[in-house]
Amino acid sequence: MSTTYTLGHEDSEVRRLLLQGRVYRADTRHALLMAGLKPGMRVLDVGSGPGDVSFLAAELVGPTGSVQGVDAADIVHLARSRAAEQRWTNVTFTQSALDELVLEEPVDAVIGRLILMHLPDPVAALRQLAGLVRPGGIIAFAENDIATVRSYPEIPSFRTVTDAVARSFESLGLDISFGPKLGTLFQEAGLGIPRMAVGAPMGGADDIDLLTYAVEIWRLVYPIAEGLGLTGGDVPTPDEMLPVLQREIAAARASIMMPPQITAWVRVR
Repeated sequence: MSTTYTLGHEDSEVRRLLLQGRVYRADTRHALLMAGLKPGMRVLDVGSGPGDVSFLAAELVGPTGSVQGVDAADIVHLARSRAAEQRWTNVTFTQSALDELVLEEPVDAVIGRLILMHLPDPVAALRQLAGLVRPGGIIAFAENDIATVRSYPEIPSFRTVTDAVARSFESLGLDISFGPKLGTLFQEAGLGIPRMAVGAPMGGADDIDLLTYAVEIWRLVYPIAEGLGLTGGDVPTPDEMLPVLQREIAAARASIMMPPQITAWVRVR
């Protein structure tokens, strides 16, 4: 099963993915704990990218457990380098398309973050992945709800940029409200009604990781937004955006909320 991931893995995209790992770390860890990851489990992380979710899972399953990350892109080489640098001994990474993935035996859990929305048939993917999990094992996936990004109180430049980001993603054929649909997708795949949780990173003018993550998303889609006529005028460029955000958020004593991460999980019958 091929992926429709269209954002590439250039240096700027890798920087964004690493920032994403930091910004969503606490929410992802909490969701994996709620889903039931525990010491000794064997875990498959689908769409593992640079490895952040795999490393979180490895932390939770401990040295008696193991995690295999799989990604169709050559970003697995970066994940392997990071695993070696951080001395993870219970994590491996495999480059493979999902429909070509072969496991020696069923795993205790299949997990993934921000991967189902990029697959041409997420329901079929869930059915396939359920076959890789032992009876009583776990399937847990997290997806975002880009449509609900906002600031409190409203920051004009942030609203303008986030609206442009949403329209740019939609122009790529991506569903910006994919996360809330996980419950329906799990049921359509025959997995039953999942338990679900939501977490959203928020911060103010001094949360540099969060603000920089917002900037890198804008940098990623800026050429698309430009082609759609959504730039120019008072819309900040990616290079201008960080100081503009810091200034406007500080002046309004505001906070920004990045896309909420919605996680759904079930036990395989």
